[in-house]
Amino acid sequence: MSRLLAGCYVEPLDEQLARSAGAACGRAGTSDIVDAAVVVGASTRGDLVVTSDPDDIVRLGEASGYAIEVQEP
Repeated sequence: MSRLLAGCYVEPLDEQLARSAGAACGRAGTSDIVDAAVVVGASTRGDLVVTSDPDDIVRLGEASGYAIEVQEP
């Protein structure tokens, strides 16, 4: 995990991101704030999201109007 994170930007969950993630949860009808924060941050930067649970990420992205590129590990 440490080697993977060395090549990643770890974004702090500040108030603005938390509010955007909360709104994304509301639009998607989910309560997974962590996945929502990942979606909001990735959409802002155009990042690829590597996840073992692509369905939730795609659902959040679609509900929020974000095009998220998702790849399974």
